[in-house]
Amino acid sequence: MARLLVEAGFNSVHCTPHLIKNLYDASNATVLRSIRELQTALNRKGIALKLLAGREYCMDNHFHEYLDDLLPLEGTRYLLIEIPSGSYQGMILETVTAIRHKGYIPMIAHPERCRLFDEHKNHKTPKLLGFFKRNTIRGRMELEYSYQQFGLLDWLSGIECGFQGNAGSFAGMAGRSAQEAAKRFWQHKIYTHYGTDAHTPEFLEKLVRQIRDKKQRSFSWRANTHNADRIELALS
Repeated sequence: MARLLVEAGFNSVHCTPHLIKNLYDASNATVLRSIRELQTALNRKGIALKLLAGREYCMDNHFHEYLDDLLPLEGTRYLLIEIPSGSYQGMILETVTAIRHKGYIPMIAHPERCRLFDEHKNHKTPKLLGFFKRNTIRGRMELEYSYQQFGLLDWLSGIECGFQGNAGSFAGMAGRSAQEAAKRFWQHKIYTHYGTDAHTPEFLEKLVRQIRDKKQRSFSWRANTHNADRIELALS
């Protein structure tokens, strides 16, 4: 996969393995050590790809257990989080608020695949909320508890969360529903970043070929190996 990425024009990636309690729950120290070891192996092979640290957190009932030892995307304040199918609005409100209070910026992975954002099908995103609401205690409190009035997606946009769309969704590789939602979110300027969610070298090779064919090289991508070790990508 590293060779494919270099051939596609990348010079750095964020390695962001899942953090899901009792499934993929390696410690941050293990993740960092593994990234160093992989970087050493790439250097030895002459593969010019710089590896950066990160994780993808599952927004579930166990997330609060990791709040005191978070691992954002290296060199940024972004914390990559995935909303699982069993989530509800109250859980997201509480989790995003907790992340914000820790000084990080939540980045929602592949929102076009989240059923909780279906409300956006016939809803127009409001204008960006002003300085007062973003930079005063009273204003932030209003934001935190006014999400019900705006809809969940609009509330998250209003507090300036990041949104990572998957390039594969635009190509129909995640199904028609995700493809339509991705196009809709792009039209409404919801996305702040882009990714691939490529689980295998074969998937990544197919996606790279499709993106090259469509000349969509303005994307940043996210690749994902078969064992759920994610890679956050940025075009060189």
